[in-house]
Amino acid sequence: MKQIFFLTTALLCLCVPQAHAYDFMVNGIYYNKLSSSSVKVTSGDTEYIGTVSIPPTVTYNGTTYTVTSIGASAFYDDKYLTSVTIPNSVSRIEDSAFDGCSGLTSLSIPYSVIQISETAFMACSGLTSITVEAGNICYDSRDNCNAIIQSNNNELILGCMNTSFPNSVTTIGTFAFASSGLISVTIPGSVRGIQKSAFRNCKSLTSVVIQDGVQYVGEDAFNGCTKLTSITIPNSVTSIGEYNQEIKGETNVEII
Repeated sequence: MKQIFFLTTALLCLCVPQAHAYDFMVNGIYYNKLSSSSVKVTSGDTEYIGTVSIPPTVTYNGTTYTVTSIGASAFYDDKYLTSVTIPNSVSRIEDSAFDGCSGLTSLSIPYSVIQISETAFMACSGLTSITVEAGNICYDSRDNCNAIIQSNNNELILGCMNTSFPNSVTTIGTFAFASSGLISVTIPGSVRGIQKSAFRNCKSLTSVVIQDGVQYVGEDAFNGCTKLTSITIPNSVTSIGEYNQEIKGETNVEII
């Protein structure tokens, strides 16, 4: 029989039908052992509602483990998760870890995180605020941009409905805005390329302006943007990938 747990006054774990493999559970959070001293957060038999605070360490059967990663699909499709605290012990956030957490409104990435999967925060359509803690060697959120930028190549890898584009950003990454709550966007000419699936399935997106200087639009970049009624494309764009129906004839396209 599945159980109900309270993690904080704002968090409730509700029963869901699927079963998951995990090594142990402490205070309503599920873990898999990575070594004799480290664990990752994993998916369990419950759905999280409200606030989750992941601890930097957890003790089970007399052994204390460091929480070093958030595993694949750990919080997948937990639509009523509104806030999560990620400790500075975590270095990796894996595939679809928070995919579909549409109730999540803000995100803070600690300085310890050095690897974030492309799909880790996909379909978090409620996000309005994204920050990266100072001192992170791999990622930043420069100029209060409400986005995660990969520091070594200036690629924006995750954005939200309030994202701005610093002039130093040169690429919009794969799945960067996929299934987000973005309504309209102007992509500055300082951006050279839009990677595949960057804006895929943005169901609220109605208007796109691509400024002169952008050179390519990747495969599937705007596919599934069913409300997109206007897109402006400059002559600097010399390549538009496949499966961009919203650019290729189903939308009012203006070439400048």
